[in-house]
Amino acid sequence: MTRVGDPADGTPQHPDGPGARTAPGPSAVLPARWADDPFLLDERGWWRPAQVHADGDAMLLVQRAADAPGEHPPTMLLAVGPAEPLAALLRAHARPGHRFAWVDTEAFGLLRADEVAALGLAPNRTGWEWLVTEDAPAPVAAETRVRELDPRADGAAIRACLADANPTTDADPDGPGERWWGVPDGAGRLGGVIGAGPRAGRVGGRGSAHLHGLGVRPGERGQGLGAALTAAAVRALVADGADWVSLGMWDDNHGARRIYHRLGLRTAHRLTTLRARTA
Repeated sequence: MTRVGDPADGTPQHPDGPGARTAPGPSAVLPARWADDPFLLDERGWWRPAQVHADGDAMLLVQRAADAPGEHPPTMLLAVGPAEPLAALLRAHARPGHRFAWVDTEAFGLLRADEVAALGLAPNRTGWEWLVTEDAPAPVAAETRVRELDPRADGAAIRACLADANPTTDADPDGPGERWWGVPDGAGRLGGVIGAGPRAGRVGGRGSAHLHGLGVRPGERGQGLGAALTAAAVRALVADGADWVSLGMWDDNHGARRIYHRLGLRTAHRLTTLRARTA
């Protein structure tokens, strides 16, 4: 997902229909509404726009894997914008054959079961939200207990905490550019942790950061440590010049949403993931 410039007058129409726009070269041109969207900008390290269908602010985007060799790299489908015109774009132009799709959750709810099946993809159990902020949060009381960790020297302790506090996460301190924060517990272990991985950020910017791996051990919960870890990480990343800080969460986690919104993160996208069906 990337900004490749604003659409110019006279952009040739795609053969699939008047809502599809293409551009010379390897990437399609995004509508102006989406050219500076932080979520799309952050994804451009992995995906490149290949085909765009638009109806006002609704956009159906086919993207190709950025680093896949060959003439037929894997593709994904991204559908964002107002629900009704977006659902119409999906009905008219979405085709099977993609590795996965991210579809605006409200628009997804307007599709019939047979229209979803025609994509050849199956939805996850629930939708998810992408939240973002460019500002440091208000202070959180327990934040004074948070310290920044060394991902290499503290890697084993971080993984041990995650195994207890967030065993399903795929976040790992060994990733390139990782930063991690933690809160010690009464036994000298890490009672909670959070990490941040680098993202592309603005074109010409300093890069952004995506929070992941937030976890608090069961015995340490109820003390506000999740909010404190999140606040400390956002504060440090913004102070160090991140274009923005983002995170993802399941959309049925209402308690977490309330905490994140209090910390100043806003929900920018509500999406449902669909993946290739398995035999």
